[in-house]
Amino acid sequence: LSPYLYLVLDHSNRIDSGEVISQHQLCDVGEFLCRDRVTCVSQHWLCDGEPDCPDDSDESLDTCK
Repeated sequence: LSPYLYLVLDHSNRIDSGEVISQHQLCDVGEFLCRDRVTCVSQHWLCDGEPDCPDDSDESLDTCK
């Protein structure tokens, strides 16, 4: 995972077990930017068998290798 911060644009408030970052916010260190480029989830939730990203990218084969 890259230590860089990403600009996130989002109009949602929450997803199931993870909080979505609001518009014009940055993913914090220790967060994973989902493939949809609008959702940040904790790195602790990566590859845990439960999708937290709306696009399931936190459980993808590419992420979990």
